[in-house]
Amino acid sequence: MFSLAERSRAAMLRQAQSHQHILVPPMYFLAKAMFSSPSTPEKKQHIVVALGGNALLKRGEALNLTNQRKNIADGIASLSSVLKNNTITFVHGNGPQVGLLALQGAAYQKESGTEAAALDVLDAETEGMIGYLLEQEIDAVLGKDAEKRGVVTLLSQIIVDPNDKAFQHPTKFIGPVYSKVDAMKLGKPVKPDGDWYRQVVPSPMPIRLIEQQLTAVKLLTNNDTIVICAGGGGIPVIIEDGRLKGIEAVIDKDRAACMLGKSLGADGLMILTDVPGVAVDFGKPTERFIRSASPERLKELSMNFPDGSMGPKVESAVDFTEGRNDKWSMIGSLKEATQMMNRNRIKQDVNQAGTMITNDHGSDHLEYY
Repeated sequence: MFSLAERSRAAMLRQAQSHQHILVPPMYFLAKAMFSSPSTPEKKQHIVVALGGNALLKRGEALNLTNQRKNIADGIASLSSVLKNNTITFVHGNGPQVGLLALQGAAYQKESGTEAAALDVLDAETEGMIGYLLEQEIDAVLGKDAEKRGVVTLLSQIIVDPNDKAFQHPTKFIGPVYSKVDAMKLGKPVKPDGDWYRQVVPSPMPIRLIEQQLTAVKLLTNNDTIVICAGGGGIPVIIEDGRLKGIEAVIDKDRAACMLGKSLGADGLMILTDVPGVAVDFGKPTERFIRSASPERLKELSMNFPDGSMGPKVESAVDFTEGRNDKWSMIGSLKEATQMMNRNRIKQDVNQAGTMITNDHGSDHLEYY
């Protein structure tokens, strides 16, 4: 005999299923996760995929919706095989988008005298906007499989330390690119980004996703739902007087993806960007791309990876993999995501694209292309 509580839960699930088209999607999928057994009989790998800004906007492109939709469509199409064959949690960047919102707010404040929204609020805005665009393309690629598994975007508040040294040394790029002359007119901290200049803001280290949201993500991913969370690195918050409070910063999305992957017990971390992989002497005649490396060897090369670009990616990949023999990380081009995964998951010796960070070959392992 079923208990009264069990019958009540079953009735709630039947009601949720019969009204799934009118319920708020996250609530339906959370109900499904709570009242059904995990739907991963094929023992899929759980991979956290960190999408770089190129998934939304290529360098020098106008920051409009048409360009963003096209780039997201191309990016998700290149991930179709990865999406279909694995449990996926997405983290995405928001640098151009949050920077534009900050500029718009500053212009409106100057015109009207109305106080502009703080960066943490703008982070929340971009999570919803970008998550919406990603969801539409994932639905288009997966079709019925998306309906079966579920696709949801969750606002993500991430605890940071208010005394983090990043608040005194801003390094995180936001907003559009500028010539050096135009950048100097902004009146804000700027740094070179390739051939251009961009505004920089504090980027504190993420400590943890708040517990109530981590519980929800675990319920969803345990049932193979595709979750988009910690967008733009998450919404940075501190604990003050016993409650959560937003703080002006933008968390690096690769560091947030690493933290989230470890909290969820994910198998792998894929950091996808607009370069083929990790290189020493990048952009120089002596440039060499790394095929695979141990976390220890990659750390020894850290002087090759600058803050604000490849540095946080390498640090995050190393952090996710180091001392965890059954875990792996990859850094490479979004366009080559399928080739990066076409290596029989972890154990095949030669990857076809990207840079693999692995413990499989000992602590002294380093191989170039």
